[in-house]
Amino acid sequence: MPAPDLRFSKFLSYVLHPLIIPTFATAALLMRQDAYSIVLPFYLKIWYLSVVFAFTWLIPVAAVFVLLRFKAIYSVEMSRRSERTIPLLIASASYMALMFFVRPVNIPPLFLYVVYSATFALLAGLLINMVYKISLHTLGWGAVTATLISISLRLGLPMLTLISVSILLSGLAGYARLKENAHNQTQVYVGYIAGAAIVMLIIFLV
Repeated sequence: MPAPDLRFSKFLSYVLHPLIIPTFATAALLMRQDAYSIVLPFYLKIWYLSVVFAFTWLIPVAAVFVLLRFKAIYSVEMSRRSERTIPLLIASASYMALMFFVRPVNIPPLFLYVVYSATFALLAGLLINMVYKISLHTLGWGAVTATLISISLRLGLPMLTLISVSILLSGLAGYARLKENAHNQTQVYVGYIAGAAIVMLIIFLV
């Protein structure tokens, strides 16, 4: 039986998985009534959150289990760099489909920032993974932290609490990956920096 601290790190890895980050970020922003000028009905919030969850978590996770069933990958954890390519391609396609699906919808821009950031961060992770194994967990949390900072700066919204929480969760995600020996420190730090950098670049260019 794994040691308690190892079980805790595995729990953190699942709870803080990068695929759930867009849903977490969207839900957090939907609760900020001061973050957008129009009134969003409750049913519209639930619909939008469900769409984000379906495209960014449900479809990629279903694809992973299909690939596992057909032995295209060896484990859900995908510890080998080569195993990640096909799942990342599928997830990227799903994220891009979401980006084009929600673009015509009358959704406040900050929610589109989340979708764009998540999509481009995932694409960056796919490209980097072809030559170097990085932590996708910290890449995702670096991206969401940078997204919140960018939204706060561009829209003039005080979001210190959300930013602080995202930084804390980033640290926990990095700790979990190191504790499980899934990555070394360089891979964890490079992932975080890459996620934050690509988002800062995209947000301030659009």
